[in-house]
Amino acid sequence: FYFMLGNTTILLIDDRETIIENVKRTFLEVNIKHTLFSAANENEAWLLLDGSHKLNPVPKIILIDVNRTDNEGINFLKALRTNIDLRSILVFVITDAEQEVNKAAALQLNIAGYVALKFESDILNFSFSILNDYWNIIEF
Repeated sequence: FYFMLGNTTILLIDDRETIIENVKRTFLEVNIKHTLFSAANENEAWLLLDGSHKLNPVPKIILIDVNRTDNEGINFLKALRTNIDLRSILVFVITDAEQEVNKAAALQLNIAGYVALKFESDILNFSFSILNDYWNIIEF
């Protein structure tokens, strides 16, 4: 699915409908004016980035929870960082997992941030409001 609000494209990689709906609602509530696409997993995301269902324009930001799968998230980030056309995409790990098993590996793959948060309305609104401020002041 996609949720269109603005010019910058963001890809959310998560298979949980509740998370996707919470993020979509949060974008509306904090007035984030970026287009949000979602992919259920890393393979589906890759098709949107460099495969048969390639998005145009390619997303400038990816939101992913690398703690949801064994090593798929980290392997996805490694592939992203070695792809000359995609390696400059900003990646934010957004996770509600208590463990931080992949934190060091993700940070070594040049992610823009590792955000541990609960997917509750007030916390999401606050966190995404700050991220939105950051996204709006940087140059891509």
